[in-house]
Amino acid sequence: MLQQPFAIPTLSEKRLMASAIICANTALLLFATPAHADTALKELNKTVVAEDDVKVSTSYASDNATSSGAGIPLSTMETPQSITVFNNERMADQNLRNLADVLAQTAGISVKEYDSARQYYFARGFEISTIMMDGALTLFDPGWGTGENAANTSMYERVEIIKGSTGLTSGAGNPSAAVNLVRKRADSRELSGDAEVGIGSRQQLTATVDVSNALNRDGSIRGRAVVTHEQQDSFREIGDSKQDLIYLTSEMDIAENTLFTLGANLQKNVNNAPTWGGIPAWYADGTRSDYSRSTTTAADWAYWNTTHKNVFAELSHDLNDQWRINARLNRGTNNGDSRLLYVYGNADKDTGAGIFAWTGGNFSTDTSYTMADLFANGTYTLFGREHEASVGLSRAVRDFTAHSANATSVEPIGDFNEWDGKDYPEHVWDDTFLYEKFTDTQTAAIASTRLNLNDSLKGIFGVRVSNQEIDRKAAAYNDAQVIEHNGIVTPYVGVLYDLNEGYTAYASYTGIFLPQQERDVNGDPLDPIEGNSQEIGFKARLADGQLNATAAIFRTKQDNLAAADGSNMVAGTTDQAYKEAEGATSEGYEAELTGALTEQWEIQLGFTSYDVKDADDVKINTEQPRRIFKSYSRYQFSGALSQLTIGGGINWESQCYATTTNPITATPEKVKQDAFALVNLMAKYQLTPELSTQLNINNLTDETYYTNIGNFGQIAYGSPRTVSLSARYEF
Repeated sequence: MLQQPFAIPTLSEKRLMASAIICANTALLLFATPAHADTALKELNKTVVAEDDVKVSTSYASDNATSSGAGIPLSTMETPQSITVFNNERMADQNLRNLADVLAQTAGISVKEYDSARQYYFARGFEISTIMMDGALTLFDPGWGTGENAANTSMYERVEIIKGSTGLTSGAGNPSAAVNLVRKRADSRELSGDAEVGIGSRQQLTATVDVSNALNRDGSIRGRAVVTHEQQDSFREIGDSKQDLIYLTSEMDIAENTLFTLGANLQKNVNNAPTWGGIPAWYADGTRSDYSRSTTTAADWAYWNTTHKNVFAELSHDLNDQWRINARLNRGTNNGDSRLLYVYGNADKDTGAGIFAWTGGNFSTDTSYTMADLFANGTYTLFGREHEASVGLSRAVRDFTAHSANATSVEPIGDFNEWDGKDYPEHVWDDTFLYEKFTDTQTAAIASTRLNLNDSLKGIFGVRVSNQEIDRKAAAYNDAQVIEHNGIVTPYVGVLYDLNEGYTAYASYTGIFLPQQERDVNGDPLDPIEGNSQEIGFKARLADGQLNATAAIFRTKQDNLAAADGSNMVAGTTDQAYKEAEGATSEGYEAELTGALTEQWEIQLGFTSYDVKDADDVKINTEQPRRIFKSYSRYQFSGALSQLTIGGGINWESQCYATTTNPITATPEKVKQDAFALVNLMAKYQLTPELSTQLNINNLTDETYYTNIGNFGQIAYGSPRTVSLSARYEF
């Protein structure tokens, strides 16, 4: 019945429909005032978009060249690993504002929280610990919450997620996945860009401007600037966050075959009254707690703020028609400052007594990093065929320092049933002390090649030889220690066979390593943890290259994990000695479909299933779901409704659980998260060829679910339903 009014494409009906959409959006945003709504309607009724002027959206399917997996510039379909790519179009449709938002929508990725300021990510049973920028390794520790997970997407052209081991390009890490953030470039010789403003639930406010232009008459020097501001209140009793980003970059055509790129960014994250940890999972009588989602464990004086600065330079020179040299340098700092409240204990269900404040929570962190690499890539002829190769050197240095202070006096929490975090006095802090300090240095030589063995068969072979030194200084909780590993060999082997045009079968074996600080009985550091991924899959490009399909079976393993060496001690110390032991194995499969089914209909579907067990065949990391389904679809109407685009998706996770101990009864107990689904919706209306408005609703059904189960006997809730409305102008 709803289709009948739209059957006749009259001008008045098109105006009426546009007004109706904005009215619905405004009604959903309860804080919009009648005056604002009336103004919007009056302006809207003045404007009608001709169908020929409607902007056609670009495809979700991406075939950009990436070197993040195999080290050679290959398209996603030519890389023998599963790769998910989020381009600008996809991120804008779902209003994915930061890296954590993107990974929450990525097929096969599980996003959980330490607390309200820190997220962590798992893929194929292992934690993701590798983030790259333009293919260059960055070194970070999500546990310290230095803010990398809040990287604002407005400065990135796309985000690539490469599944499995990526040691050839990333060096140290886990055999889970790597994230590559691809920066926006100053590639426009004409004035172009966009401006966007938005409002949303919990006093959300966003504003972004992205401008590109030539900086001289002939366009040989170009510039781009991105400025973003965001703020929003927490769904808990107290708390809010703010984020500001400035990103500047330029490109200079130094010569006909030489391009110089220079850029910098500054991002500040402010988190007021963040939680540190979660809500107690049990009451004092041993029964499970049932606190509301708005319950907080924070105090209104608490904060966790981070500042990120980065400067980068790149020089690209074409030696000839076959070979190119690329030199890159990244230099940056991440600084964090926090005053936090951590509570522990179990409250009496009736009186609220039994919750106490911990004396820690005063931290400051300073990180500086330098990443430099030099690569040459190109083609060569062998046995009458042309092949590709890449060789290079890479060096990454990270200096990390953390200071802390303990409280000499804390006030009682009192009745936790009445706790709202307000008017609780800040701890009295003692002098600061050195908590942790180290320098992590990685150097590597990398080489890879793709051999075109015949018209259908390709082989990709690569090797990375790494040296790593972690120089840990004496601090409050550790002695001075130098962990050094030289000549670590990381292999990469891949085979692709083109069954016919658009259909490719592939297999790959990829490795990765991760240093560990435990020592054996002789005092020597254990060998690094070794990870490897084996993957067999099938890729297809359908619908004239607008639709990508991938299906894969994988087996991922970690070895050399530290295990206590009985009662043996490290020679000359009272420290527990460790030995290397067989680790964990993950086996599973995944499938993903991304791109355009028709000119108007875009989809992204992904399903992952795996099991991960230790050497004794016992399930591990059970707090991560074993089955994950993620979907999103966008449809742009034609004819009378050609200005309207709608979208939506469902993210489903299977049951997961944490095996812990009931602190009251001292018996083992499982804290479960039942299978759940989150529904997200989008509606976009093109008012003019330049101006559009967009409505996003996340967690449409207001599902209650956990993002943390069992850690330290605590739980944390995920975000309730949120609604946002934005307007975007492109020029």
